[in-house]
Amino acid sequence: MAAIIRLASRIRSTPKTTETPAQRRVRLGSRGLEILFTALFGLCVLVALAAFATMLFYKGELVRIGPDNCYIGEGPANSVAFGSLPLIHRLVYVLVGVVRATPIIMIFWSLRGLFRLYARGQVFAPANAAQFRRIGVWLCVYALSPFACHLFLSATGYEIDKNWAHMASLQAFVLGLLVFVIGQVMQVGREIEEDREAFI
Repeated sequence: MAAIIRLASRIRSTPKTTETPAQRRVRLGSRGLEILFTALFGLCVLVALAAFATMLFYKGELVRIGPDNCYIGEGPANSVAFGSLPLIHRLVYVLVGVVRATPIIMIFWSLRGLFRLYARGQVFAPANAAQFRRIGVWLCVYALSPFACHLFLSATGYEIDKNWAHMASLQAFVLGLLVFVIGQVMQVGREIEEDREAFI
């Protein structure tokens, strides 16, 4: 006589996680911001390349530089046409332009990466914390670059625009430190959460 034993299946179906309206709004808003920061990144790269080409090849009087600022069009009497400077002088200012433009470009690139993660539904992942730290570092570099370029130009004797001290640089430095610390806090919070899940 044969006995039939029926065993209950122990495989549980994982419930589908439904997206809440708030999560959907964050995801859609982040997608829009990702597009915005991608466009700003591309625009900054194009403007920087156009500026470098102008510094190197433009010989007219339209672009001028003086002790207080750079000018497009008419400048004050103590300004000079940038195209009239010797090639080595213009090359030095192209190098300074690269140092000054790179942090701005990288801030937009890092913001693009952060909101791309949000658009994919990643909110408190380690990659988010890393993007926050990158943004903080680039903000601090952006804040310190005018002073670093001032030291370099004054040491080489090529400095014309001496207006390097701006309150915006101090604000950017403080903001960069705050954003960097937020990234660190996010990373620590994630590690605490992972340790808590490991004990369960």
